[in-house]
Amino acid sequence: MAQKLSIEYFVTMCGGVTRLADLWSLSTEYLGSQGIRIVDYNTTERVRQGTHFSHIVQKGFPDAWVKHYVMERLRRFDPIPKTAMRLQRPFLWSQTGSFWALRPEQQDFLEERARNVPGDGLVIPVYGPNMLNACVGFGFGDRVPDLSDREIFNFQTVAQMGHLRYCEITRERRQKTDLSPREIDVLRWIVRGKSNSVIAEILGISRHTVDTMTRRMFDKLHVHDRTSAAVLAMGSGLIDRPIDTD
Repeated sequence: MAQKLSIEYFVTMCGGVTRLADLWSLSTEYLGSQGIRIVDYNTTERVRQGTHFSHIVQKGFPDAWVKHYVMERLRRFDPIPKTAMRLQRPFLWSQTGSFWALRPEQQDFLEERARNVPGDGLVIPVYGPNMLNACVGFGFGDRVPDLSDREIFNFQTVAQMGHLRYCEITRERRQKTDLSPREIDVLRWIVRGKSNSVIAEILGISRHTVDTMTRRMFDKLHVHDRTSAAVLAMGSGLIDRPIDTD
């Protein structure tokens, strides 16, 4: 394991971060030094029917599970983010079904998840301006977590500070961004995890056109990869709601 970084280091560095990619790198660097093997970040989204969660970014989950989660749209059955917001305090993944009765499909999801995602992890609700809240998950891999109150508090501090900095960066970037309607269309499908070739087929345009719009969009958003673009889009309100194919 890498040498543990102090929480003071994270706090100091976080205050100076101005790009989402750098914020993600700093967060995963710090968490990795604490023995965290999996990071999961879901933000809330306001829609007419209420609030629901959008799966934004993750690291460390088995590739097969991520693909299965996305392709089968398992977000519909995942009770962890909503449990975090309802409970309003940290808890372990393994405790999700112990607070109140879950629907059968939610219980089935948790059992399938436990078979495919190794070990346990800590779930932390975090809060931002204008109801931009989030659920953060920190997984420990095969290690069984035995966390002190101080360690849990430190993880809460890191999660909350990282989320607030994310909110600040996305707000600043939104004010400076002027995407065309077609670029917004492409961005919506990037958020849904579609490749450029699939996006081209959906929109009825060439792959070359999608590649060009994606590069131009990255320049406008000041990001360098699809993950950062998706995080920015969902957090800043560039996309009112993702395309829903459920």
